[in-house]
Amino acid sequence: MKKFHYYIPIFLQKVGYIVFSVLYKTFLKIEIRGKENFVGLRGPVIIAANHTSELDVTTASMLLPFFSPLLPIYFVSDPKEKFKTFGWRNYIYGGIFFNLLGGYAIHSGHKDYAISLTDHIELLKKGRTVYIFPEGKRTLDGNLSPARGGLGFLAFQSKATVVPVAINTFHALSWKVFLLRKRKVVIDILKPIKADELFITDNPTVDDYRRASQLVMDVIREKIYK
Repeated sequence: MKKFHYYIPIFLQKVGYIVFSVLYKTFLKIEIRGKENFVGLRGPVIIAANHTSELDVTTASMLLPFFSPLLPIYFVSDPKEKFKTFGWRNYIYGGIFFNLLGGYAIHSGHKDYAISLTDHIELLKKGRTVYIFPEGKRTLDGNLSPARGGLGFLAFQSKATVVPVAINTFHALSWKVFLLRKRKVVIDILKPIKADELFITDNPTVDDYRRASQLVMDVIREKIYK
């Protein structure tokens, strides 16, 4: 299997588009707004979303038209060892399973963005679309967390266009609420931000990367809490 495969994730993401579109329109009051903000965009593109639930990624391909040239989407994910406490999901989360779906794990433990995100930089430099959660982890209480610097680093190094996405919300969605169609989930695709709009320096530090990531999270926050 090629390192940055194309056909398997694009096929599975199109299947996911159909399956989850039907599922969520049947059992959820789901609304995706702002798809016009993807019109005319060319890669590389970074989709940056707040992380409300494990279900967030199931809507990723639904953000784009079925035959969008921005597909497939490649995800920034945790390495397999991070899922050891996830019960039965530990057997399928991470590794080959995520890889087939377009997920590429960070190389953790190096405290160096260039090493941790080397695969994702390579993808962006090939003009691909990368999906990242700037907070680095899903919320435990429904509130947004401060952004980490990974998004800022990816944007600066690749000069990719950043598209903020506000998800409101899959958090604490129980099977009962889901099956009884009691939850409305609204996903807003916000206006694209050019990489150079996030920086005021040509030689950014780690703090500058974090500041750039937080600027994107602030746009998401403003939409969710307006």
